[in-house]
Amino acid sequence: MIWKDLVAPVAAVLIALLAYSYFRRVDLVFGRSASARLEQYAVADHRGLTDRIGDSLMDRFGLTFESLQHELRWAQLGGLYVGKTVGSVLGKSLLYAVLGLTYVLMFKTFSPIFILGIAVAAYYPILGLKGRGGDIRQMVKRALPEAAALIAAEMSASGSAETAVTRAASLPGPFGKLVQDVIQSAQRGGRLIFSRDAIDGVMVEQFTKYRMTQLEAFARQIDLVASKGAEGPKQMSEVARGLAREYRSDVAKSAEQLSNKLLAPITLYIFIPFMLAIFVPLFASVFQSF
Repeated sequence: MIWKDLVAPVAAVLIALLAYSYFRRVDLVFGRSASARLEQYAVADHRGLTDRIGDSLMDRFGLTFESLQHELRWAQLGGLYVGKTVGSVLGKSLLYAVLGLTYVLMFKTFSPIFILGIAVAAYYPILGLKGRGGDIRQMVKRALPEAAALIAAEMSASGSAETAVTRAASLPGPFGKLVQDVIQSAQRGGRLIFSRDAIDGVMVEQFTKYRMTQLEAFARQIDLVASKGAEGPKQMSEVARGLAREYRSDVAKSAEQLSNKLLAPITLYIFIPFMLAIFVPLFASVFQSF
């Protein structure tokens, strides 16, 4: 009876929050000029409900979640989660958890399965962010041999290292976007793309920020090539061939491990349903005979 009495207040609070989030963005003042309305639109908060809730919770409790921030940086490199923050993801997780808890309270489904479902639903936005970040990392890793070959070809055609890196910015995908960010950051700050003496260049600084070993090694190899002068094109060709060999080796290892990776999905989605389809009717008929 106590849970039944809580259903109406909880539903009323949720409806009030949704109504407040909608009507606070509605301007009921008439007679304003177009410039005033445009100015108001420019300064207005256009974040969604989950964005505001998550950001406010992080600001109030001083939360950082560095690992999620790292995953978000990778996902945004691939054009995903544009304009979003870690608070946006946490706000969506909180919303899913509240909706699941409301369902449990309304229908009194207090079973471990539903509680586990609430936990899974709350973790799903975080899992999706990590999955997309991992996909972008793999795309960047696969693009490294192609980028090295392009830079080597440009330098072999008497182009400078800076020109070759600028050409690499035209590559499609997240790696090209990453190189574009490096060039724009160097232009805005008036800094060098490559390292000089003990000062790291913009490329090493930006690539290191993504905490990917292959990416940082790639930047430092190009740094070394840029300092070789006339020997640079030859050194860059060696780098490109080395990356190509590593990529072929990784592909061969992945092909060898493919059967082990497919074992769990095959067991979960094919073998177990097949066994259930056979034995559940069999045991049901056996139990009905008693």
